[in-house]
Amino acid sequence: MIESQYTQAIHKKLPPHIYKWKINDSFAGGVPDAFYRNLKSVNGRPLWIEYKFLKTLPKRDETLIIPELSAQQLVWLKQAKAAGERAWVIIGCEELKCSRRATGVILDTVEQWENGLTTAEFKERASFQHYGTIAAKIQNAL
Repeated sequence: MIESQYTQAIHKKLPPHIYKWKINDSFAGGVPDAFYRNLKSVNGRPLWIEYKFLKTLPKRDETLIIPELSAQQLVWLKQAKAAGERAWVIIGCEELKCSRRATGVILDTVEQWENGLTTAEFKERASFQHYGTIAAKIQNAL
């Protein structure tokens, strides 16, 4: 599995009223991987997500997993938050599987994006967070 397949698997679990845009912009640096909006909500705020995907986790539980965001990606995500929009980084992992599905962790603060989390924290938070669970969290955030 690769990052685009992971993203696509999550998108398949979202209902039709959740607008999803898998962004592929080779002209503007830093644009997150995806944009979401709830088409049924007049009060909802959009959500930007940068996806990162790991094949395997570090061996030691104390090793930090810090999403590899470019300086431009970090600026974009911080600006989205400053504008009152939601912005997340989702780190998926193929090694940890729940019912044959890759799992993942949602990082929703600048501190988490910059400092990451330990492998032990990742394992704990990723427990049973498969595609459907992450899709539901996206839907509930909108």
